[in-house]
Amino acid sequence: MSHIHYLGPEETFAEQAAKSFASASGLALTLHPAKTLEQAIRLAGEDDYAVVPYYNLYEGLIQETVDLIMEHRLTICAAGRVAIRFALGGYEPFDAIHSHPKALAQCSEHLRQEYPDLRHHETASTAAAVEWVAQNRRGLAVGRREAFMKHGVPVLRDDIGNRQYGRGNYTEFLFTGRRAISFPDSRRLRTMIAVMPNVDRAGLLAGILGQIAFFGINLVKIHSRPALSAYETDNDPQMFYLEMETRIRSEEFRLCRDSLNLRLSPPEGNPDGIKSVHLLGEYPSLDFE
Repeated sequence: MSHIHYLGPEETFAEQAAKSFASASGLALTLHPAKTLEQAIRLAGEDDYAVVPYYNLYEGLIQETVDLIMEHRLTICAAGRVAIRFALGGYEPFDAIHSHPKALAQCSEHLRQEYPDLRHHETASTAAAVEWVAQNRRGLAVGRREAFMKHGVPVLRDDIGNRQYGRGNYTEFLFTGRRAISFPDSRRLRTMIAVMPNVDRAGLLAGILGQIAFFGINLVKIHSRPALSAYETDNDPQMFYLEMETRIRSEEFRLCRDSLNLRLSPPEGNPDGIKSVHLLGEYPSLDFE
């Protein structure tokens, strides 16, 4: 039986995402929490997979995730969006608010308005915060409603997260492994590539984006970062992760990829055939809300 390794512990949004991916895949997959992102991805072997957070509406790209996928040569099989809804619960006396620092930040407006004088105590996860309050029977915790219910902790308020431009928060997770699998829902296919230019010149990014637009491909996300050390050369200080609405077998993607490889090669030629465009996967974008 195959396994899904996700960033633990249990009762977290990562576990919720892993369960949703397992259900959507139609495969018999068992869930195993990992202690770190790196461990979850490293354990994604020939028949096992990893579910890892990739993008948050408020905080943007989780850089470590795409770097590890690239480093371990994994294939992205699916993306899935999970609504981030935090609850507040606990016991009197309310002497502190316990949670993961990201959860505290994403609920800052409600906490500042209702509990401006309470100190914040950071924990390794929202699940750990709820467990601490359950064991000590004092203080407040921010976490998933399901975690409060499991530990029998009273829920005082639901859905306390900040709202941005009228939109609730969400995190996008990736389902990735060494062997590609097909998900039944393939209506909204995306393709992600890593572009590592073998040249460095003014207008480099503008040229890359111009090629994508020229071939009529819709760009969904773009992330720039210093080149990964394994590939870095004197002429390769930057790299880009690009997520696009296209299929890898489409004529426009093939032409765009070949054009980028040609235009981003050294002007003196490329006798070793080193490619600038690296495919990370073609996958459906699922909505678990």
